[in-house]
Amino acid sequence: MVQYLPSLAGVAIISILLTRMLIPLSHFMGLLDRPDNRKTHSGSIPLIGGISIYLSVLFCAVLFLNLPEQFIGIALICGLITFLGALDDRYPVQPNYRLLMQLIAGITIATVGHACLRDLGNLVGLGTITLGFLAIPFTAVTITGLCNAYNMVDGIDGLAGSLALVSILGLFLLANGRAADNEVALLAYMATSISVFLIFNLNAKNKIFMGDAGSTFLGCSVAIAMIYFSQNNALRPATALWLVAVPLMDMTSTMVRRMSKGKSPFHADRTHLHHILIRGGLSQRQALIAIILAATGIAGIGIGLERVWPQNDATSFAMFILTFALYFQFIFKHAFKFARSIRRLSR
Repeated sequence: MVQYLPSLAGVAIISILLTRMLIPLSHFMGLLDRPDNRKTHSGSIPLIGGISIYLSVLFCAVLFLNLPEQFIGIALICGLITFLGALDDRYPVQPNYRLLMQLIAGITIATVGHACLRDLGNLVGLGTITLGFLAIPFTAVTITGLCNAYNMVDGIDGLAGSLALVSILGLFLLANGRAADNEVALLAYMATSISVFLIFNLNAKNKIFMGDAGSTFLGCSVAIAMIYFSQNNALRPATALWLVAVPLMDMTSTMVRRMSKGKSPFHADRTHLHHILIRGGLSQRQALIAIILAATGIAGIGIGLERVWPQNDATSFAMFILTFALYFQFIFKHAFKFARSIRRLSR
């Protein structure tokens, strides 16, 4: 892994250059986020963060890494997801069509990309759960689910990118020394490019957004990485849940609430975790910090369990389900009470 450290500077430089090149192009192509009654920013913001992350990681991976052949297929499919997200940024795409394309991409990755979720580990203490003929559809649903989890959580500056960074860095810590150096280096490339995006995104000058292209690409990439490394003994499948806990819990809880009210699970509203925290009196930046600290802490629990009880999937999974239940019961189900509690504490 040490031999790849100098190339990280190249990743950062290329990410910066690509971003600066794409900013003027975004105005020509109409890839701009314009303010409306649901958005608080002023002016038209370029939606090129995701495209920059994808292109910089792809270019540097080809330039610096000797990756296996299946990377080409995975990279092309991730490019399709990114392109579809860019289309959605420019011309709104129907959710059903977007879901169908993501499922097809997931099926393709599971079939030809060597990133197929074939076993779930010993989640219930009765032996390894093998998926058999369900492996391909389960993989497709997993990839589609995380594409939408990161897309739906992308509601305030820096949130989707920072959550993806937590997931990738957690995976990096576990995979380093257990997986091939060039594959671990690819995770470092992703983390570097995301960090460059966050510098632009959280800066008032030359501000950019990642857009649907970025959030769905990051969700797809995180899903593929979790599946690939969990099936190659770099981490346990149960641990992967801890690394993506916040976007997964936020998406599931939000969709359950929408459907319980007879609405589409993709109906836009203000019931996400960051909305709850802002309603409780936190600023956007404070909400971002609070969520990232929570995501880091939860990921840390999963990493700790992996280190202490590497073969005890059932314990890790049971604790994750308990964490999910506590989140749903005390934060999401009683969102207004939770927001009032935050408001009282912040006074």
